Amino acid sequence: MDETFIQRKRTAAVVGSMAIPKYYDPKTVYTPKDIQTDMLSEHGVNLSYMQAWRAKEKALQFLRGNLADSYSKLPKYFYILEEIYHGSVVKLKKTTDEYFLYAFVAICTSISGWQHCRPVVVVDGTFLKSAYRGIMLTASTIDAAGTILLLTYAVVNSENDAS
Repeated sequence: MDETFIQRKRTAAVVGSMAIPKYYDPKTVYTPKDIQTDMLSEHGVNLSYMQAWRAKEKALQFLRGNLADSYSKLPKYFYILEEIYHGSVVKLKKTTDEYFLYAFVAICTSISGWQHCRPVVVVDGTFLKSAYRGIMLTASTIDAAGTILLLTYAVVNSENDAS
């Protein structure tokens, strides 16, 4: 059983490393089915859909790193924002168990620019489709010249979280 698991990891890593060039451009859509087709036509290797899916995940991990590592860098990023942009409002909230609740950012230039804007705020949100899910919220307005100005943005764990 251990040998089967090791073999599975090796296959995903090898095929994933071969698929990396297809994922350089984030706009490119390259599905596990495409990996299956390419591996069969170029190398004569027949992969199951799950093998191709694991290979895709490995390729993305090679290129973009581990998602958990990105979240662990947030406190450093927020510290740098506060140091460079004095007067900004930057908050990172976690539970007592160190689980992410929300992140809020309002850069000082947006805060000071608000006084030159029309008193209209547009709030928008989108669901994040990473392994961690969540929702990204933005608040924007229009300045006197008609240019859209981002006031603030936030990422929240869940819109229904009572914590």
